[in-house]
Amino acid sequence: MLMLEISLKGRGGQGVVTAGELLVSAAIKEGIYGQSIPFYGGERRGAPVTSEVRVSKEPIFMHRRVYNPDIIAIFDPSLINLENMLEGIKNTGIVVINSSNPKKIWKNTYVLDATKIATQLGLVIAGWAVVNTAMVGAIAKITDILNRDEVEEAAEEEFEGKLSELNAEAVKLGFNEVKKLE
Repeated sequence: MLMLEISLKGRGGQGVVTAGELLVSAAIKEGIYGQSIPFYGGERRGAPVTSEVRVSKEPIFMHRRVYNPDIIAIFDPSLINLENMLEGIKNTGIVVINSSNPKKIWKNTYVLDATKIATQLGLVIAGWAVVNTAMVGAIAKITDILNRDEVEEAAEEEFEGKLSELNAEAVKLGFNEVKKLE
């Protein structure tokens, strides 16, 4: 695959924008190209947030939103019921859901309890589990263009002190625990 387009969907406070930046940082560490496109309205905790990402083995000349993602990652399972959540997904696309109650919503559905991982590691801010690094680990596992080591390294560099270690651990757990629903 030359270029992978990813749409990250969640709520403010879950680390959706940072997740996009981590994916691009990991891509660059691997010697490939990346582009992060955050898209949100008023910045407030709990509001819907989207971040779109492109990673490619070739230079990326496209500078617009992602309309036909290869992967849609849903950070908050309450967003699944929005009618346009899977809009534009490619026929061969993959959906990754943060959920403790797995439900197949697309032919290629993967699930991960990123909230549990974040909570167990203490990655909670103002009552919100920050699930981004666990979700990024899951995305790395299901792609053939990103690998866990670079994603862990990107997480370690993004955060300082103990948060650096905890977020790298969340990447590892997300990578190891994501499962495809049959």
